[in-house]
Amino acid sequence: MNIVLLIGIAISFGTFGGRIFQRLKIPQVVGYILIGVLLGKSVFNICDDTTVQALSPLINLILGIIGFMIGAELKGEVFGRYGASIYSILIGEGVVAFIAVTIAVTIVTGKLYLGLLLGAIASATDPASTTNVLWEYKTKGPLTTTLTSIVALDDGLALVIYGLVSVFSKALIAKQHFSLWHSIGDPILEIMQCVLLGGIVGFFLVKIISKIKENEIAMSLSIGAATIVVGISMYLHLDLILSSMVLGAVVVNIMPETSEKLFKSVKEMTTPLYILFFVVVGASLDIHIFLKISLALIVIAYLIARSLGKIIGATLGAILSKAKKTVVRYTGVCLMTQGGVAMGLAMSIKHNLSYINDAGMTTGNIVVSVVAATTFIVQLIGPLLVKFGATKADELWRNITEEDVINSLKVSDVMEKDFAAIRQDVTLDKIIQTIKEKESYHFPVVNKYGELVGVISLGSLRDTFMEEQLNQIILARDVAEPIENVLYQDQPLKEAISIFDKREVDYLPVVENNDSKKVVGIVEYQPLLKTINRKLFERQNELDSEYSKGREKLAPAV
Repeated sequence: MNIVLLIGIAISFGTFGGRIFQRLKIPQVVGYILIGVLLGKSVFNICDDTTVQALSPLINLILGIIGFMIGAELKGEVFGRYGASIYSILIGEGVVAFIAVTIAVTIVTGKLYLGLLLGAIASATDPASTTNVLWEYKTKGPLTTTLTSIVALDDGLALVIYGLVSVFSKALIAKQHFSLWHSIGDPILEIMQCVLLGGIVGFFLVKIISKIKENEIAMSLSIGAATIVVGISMYLHLDLILSSMVLGAVVVNIMPETSEKLFKSVKEMTTPLYILFFVVVGASLDIHIFLKISLALIVIAYLIARSLGKIIGATLGAILSKAKKTVVRYTGVCLMTQGGVAMGLAMSIKHNLSYINDAGMTTGNIVVSVVAATTFIVQLIGPLLVKFGATKADELWRNITEEDVINSLKVSDVMEKDFAAIRQDVTLDKIIQTIKEKESYHFPVVNKYGELVGVISLGSLRDTFMEEQLNQIILARDVAEPIENVLYQDQPLKEAISIFDKREVDYLPVVENNDSKKVVGIVEYQPLLKTINRKLFERQNELDSEYSKGREKLAPAV
């Protein structure tokens, strides 16, 4: 099928699938993946392996953008507040999952090298599907902060563990000498290269966008920078997610206030790409793999050991660092997802082992098959568990944004009802008197029925003030300026703000409705922004107070 047509089908059907699952109170990402399964080789084979391979450059770019957005969550203040618990949980869940899977797979297969390789992969958590659920349900709190930080750092830990065991495993398969220095040095070098790449590009990006006022241009440059990082990472065979996360972290920490709107714009613009990404993930999965009995025991052992390892390791790490009780209880169950990083490591293992001998080629095929099968399962269950954990921690819908406040209000909720209207037949001297008495820059001019005729502003009166002899001759209607746009009191505030932005005005009168010109209020742009910020602060403060008010589960674990 034409790839462009397939992309359109994937995004369209993926969107519908996501909405259906959202209405069923299931994370949308599950719907995206299931649509991909239907389109992929498992069912209709519309998106086969060849097509998935052709889409790989675009998928890598989307992964880079996801990494860039995750990096935006890595604020210095977060690590200052939760640093100890984050690192403790990270090491706990990663290392214990590695050990558990290594032991379980070795017992089932009798092959230590296979257990080590699958154990290394088990330590990775998919950041894309995990954070997608957190974003969808606007979560906020200690658990959300912990999860976001851990999945962002998980790649680095997985690379280190993989580097430690891959060389040893290859030595066991080929019966060669094991080099500890090579095993440790390679992954650490790769991490340093990723940090250096993301840091350098991020530094130059900040220098450029700090001098740009237009948000659209800043957004375009940011996506361009993320694309450059992805391209260089692919060329140098570096972890593109880790490099992109560093890029995002540099931007958000150097310019924390101005970057907030930037990241919001990037997220909104790239939503269709996220949908495409998860649909392609689903299309690449093969449900027929479960028919292979020889792999069934390995898959079961891997799933059970990895799940227990993540839960036990995260719980121990949280307890040792005296994290919040919600973090202790629910972090582990939220770390089940497995995706791009795991599949990438599996493909790397297959590639590296295929050149050793027949045993290496067989091992590589087993690793890819097991990871593909387990990824299919946890990508469906994992998002549900993330929502479950966030729900039990009472963190759903707590991340109130300015957009949420705006969407919840109408013009009548923010308009100034105590305003001074000037009758059209009032003389200039009385107009001046009204202006002196009222602290305002704009005054609606109305007829005897209170209907809008025009607007008088201080600027329009500047020349008229010089002609004092005309005070008794000039009337309000003579100096009133015609008004091109008005607001209606039942109009959504979002539409009103759009009018302010597009027309570049700082004042609009409010009339009753589309059929009536009777003035019922006024809205000034700068006071409006202050009102929105105040309401945002009030709502977030209410939620935070409710969250922390006498709740035992937020007390430090002992």
